[in-house]
Order: sequence, then C-alpha cells, then structure tokens
Amino acid sequence: MALHQRAVLLFLLVILMLSGTALGPRSAHAATQAGTCQSFNVPVTLDNILSTPVTIYGELCNPAGGPSHTVQLLVPGGTYGHIYWNFPYQPQNYSYVQALTAAGYSTFNIDRIGTGRSSHPPIGLLTVSMGTNAYVVHQVVHALRNGNIGNHSFNRVLLVGHSLGSVTCWIEAGTYHDVDGVIITGLLHHLNATTLAGVVATLYPATLDQRFAYQLLNVNYAGYLTTEPGTRGKDFYYVPGTDPNVLQIDEATKETATPGEFASFAIPIADGISLQIDVPVLVAVGQKDALFCGLAATDCTSAATIQRAEAPFYSPKAQLQVAAIPEAGHDINLHKTAPLWLATARAWTSQHFAP
Repeated sequence: MALHQRAVLLFLLVILMLSGTALGPRSAHAATQAGTCQSFNVPVTLDNILSTPVTIYGELCNPAGGPSHTVQLLVPGGTYGHIYWNFPYQPQNYSYVQALTAAGYSTFNIDRIGTGRSSHPPIGLLTVSMGTNAYVVHQVVHALRNGNIGNHSFNRVLLVGHSLGSVTCWIEAGTYHDVDGVIITGLLHHLNATTLAGVVATLYPATLDQRFAYQLLNVNYAGYLTTEPGTRGKDFYYVPGTDPNVLQIDEATKETATPGEFASFAIPIADGISLQIDVPVLVAVGQKDALFCGLAATDCTSAATIQRAEAPFYSPKAQLQVAAIPEAGHDINLHKTAPLWLATARAWTSQHFAP
C-alpha cells in the first residue's frame, strides 16, 4: 500500500473513531488468578494536566513462597503486549516471567496503553507518546510501592523494558528517579536508519488486520498501527536463530502501537535522558539486532564493543553492564538462545538486588 493511501486511511479512521472510547474500570482489582499469577486493572491517568482516566492491565506473578521484596515491572515494545514477557510456547525457554519468578523475584507484566487489555483511548482526541508511557509507568511504580497491586508493598522496583518499552524506561528512570534499577533490552543509542525505515514501511492500520478485525471495540483501534502479516520475522528476528513456531505465535498475538509513540521514539536516543539515570543499568541486545547493530550503527560483535559505544550515554552511577546475546535479533526473549539471556538477567539481578 502506498504511503499516501495509508495516510488517507489513517485520517478517515481517526474521524470514524471519534465516537467511541474504551476506558477500563477505575478500581485496581484482581480479575483472574492462575497459580501464582493475578491479573489487575490499575487506574492511572494519561497526564497530570487533564488527568484523563485510563487503566493499565498487568499480571502480578509471585514466587512459590509469596511476594518478594523486589518486583520487576516489565514494559513491552511496540506492537507487543504482556505476552512478550511470558510467552506461552515452551515457557521454560522463552518466558522471562517464569525464569525470574523461579529465581525468587515477583514480576508485574503490563500491556502498554492502547495494547491488549489496557485502555484504548481515541487517537483522534489524545496523543499517546513516549512521555505519556513514562508518566503512566511512573504511576504504576508508585502503585507497586504503596501496596495498591496485590496488597503488598514492594521495597524495590526494577524497570525492565524492550525496544520502545526500553525508551519508556529511560524516560521514567531519568525523569522521576523512583526506581532501584533498570534493564534495557533491544535498544542502543545508534540506530540503523535504513533498517528502521524498513520496519516503519511494514506498519499499517490495525483495523485492516485480521488479528483485530473481530474485536468487540474495533472502532477504538482506529488510528492504531500494527505490522503487516508475514513481516515480523524480517522486522524483529534473526530468522536462522528462531523456531518457526515462535514466529507463528508472535503473529497470532501481535499488538499495536500509536503514531505518537513512533514519532517520539527517537527523541530520547539523542536528548541525553539516559545520562540522568542514577541507578544500576544492564543493557542487553542480540548480536544480530539489525535495528541497532552493524556498520551503520553499533558494533555488536561483543559486550566490550557495545560497552564502549554505550558508556558515554550513561553516568557512573549507572554502573553500566552490557550483555551481547549470540544468534539473536531484536526480540532477545524469543530466539533459541533466549535461555542464555534469561540466565544473564537472573545473574545481574541477583548481583545487585536480593529478592
């Protein structure tokens, strides 16, 4: 589909969707329970001026012994939801949630605004940007600390992000200074502009995608974007290192993102916000991540080369550590080498924070 056709479709869809909104319930309550996990709808606002009410959906998973003192708040990337962190296929290999709860840590795994079971505010009325996401996550951090989620007050909160979710973590930690540590995945400070343009070219209106065609509140997807069918392997994976079943499930469970998120995604890469982070930081990327690695971007051949490239963008207080995951592309959780990454995450977390 030509770019001008997409623009026209987006404009028409925005006009059509002005008649509806999908705001969730205002109380933070346990909706379902499965094993050690509970689902919550957390009331937040999109801003501190209009105080537009929305809800964030999240799943609180605790170790078998009960809630830990430290909780990891998991923020998914663009066109992904909470399933990215708790993948249903071979969870022993691909589930970050399972790996970290087995190590004794609680996790709170969210859908961003406009994805999954979180509120889908009308794009024509509201702009959901990276700053919006950071402000929402800031409220969730306080809810976790104050015992408003699961009736347990967590002493320590770690932010864990992927890609666009990692940008959210940069902004939140660098602006509000209310977390104890940050794990950044799928994000470096040098973009491969050519590859990024290729990913952007695969985006189209979510209302045209079969994945969202039968949603009860389909009108509230108007203005939202997702990836065209069959493009996620090229966009987010090193295909030789990927199980085909993972790609199939990824396509079936893909989510959305907003034009505002994509428009504001690159700004924090250049504005120095990561220098304001004053808590320990782990950066992990796949060595085959075409969005950030290569001659036009960062030398990802080793952790040492990535460390040299990234160190100028973090303060000494960040105590920056870097992990380079072999045979993995952008989605390091979902490649065959994911167990190496999950072991790295466990080791770094236990090095800095007891459960």
